[in-house]
Amino acid sequence: MKNTIKNFLLSATALFLTCSFAESPAAYDAATTGKSARSEMPVGGVYVVFAGKYGGEITKKEMTGQRELRVEGCHKDSKIVKFTLEVTKGGKTTSLQAESNVLTQEMLTKLNALSPGDKFEFKNSRAYLSDNKVTVDARGSKFVVV
Repeated sequence: MKNTIKNFLLSATALFLTCSFAESPAAYDAATTGKSARSEMPVGGVYVVFAGKYGGEITKKEMTGQRELRVEGCHKDSKIVKFTLEVTKGGKTTSLQAESNVLTQEMLTKLNALSPGDKFEFKNSRAYLSDNKVTVDARGSKFVVV
């Protein structure tokens, strides 16, 4: 009985010491990569991808030639069927809507006119999942032009 209690206390102490040196995932992300968790691809669910990114910082060069949105987190043949582009330039917000995955000419003009510090976001996005033949919400994230 004495050895059982002694082994239990020794095991509990070892476990406590082992866990106390582990770094939390949130601290790791901010401290080591310098990127916020928001700029990374999300885990689970369907999400909107523009210029190969799910939000975060984006350069004018990365946006050049981008004319459509992609969807990730689901079957490869799935696609965006509806979205709203919300552009904030100089503190003024404009919303534009599309009924496909392709950006309209007006959207492209607004995006090309953005300056560093301006923001845009894809909201109210819907994606058609080809494998299940259903339409679902797709998450978007904010982009900041650098």
